[in-house]
Amino acid sequence: MLRKKKTKYILALMLTGLLCLLSCTPTKCNNICPAYPIAGSKVARELEQVSGEEYPNTWEWLGRIDKLRQELELCR
Repeated sequence: MLRKKKTKYILALMLTGLLCLLSCTPTKCNNICPAYPIAGSKVARELEQVSGEEYPNTWEWLGRIDKLRQELELCR
């Protein structure tokens, strides 16, 4: 007898929970990624004149920027 009441209570609780979930509306989640700035032709001409031996820190920084670009591409 106690088992039947417990079962009915659980079923009623589950139905109430399902009704609450059905009344929920989905929300739109916009994960807006920041726009990656394009360097342009002037920057490209300057980088063509730079040698890796003279500016090792610059090339390391450019590598990190490229990694950021790849991560932002995944975000789209």
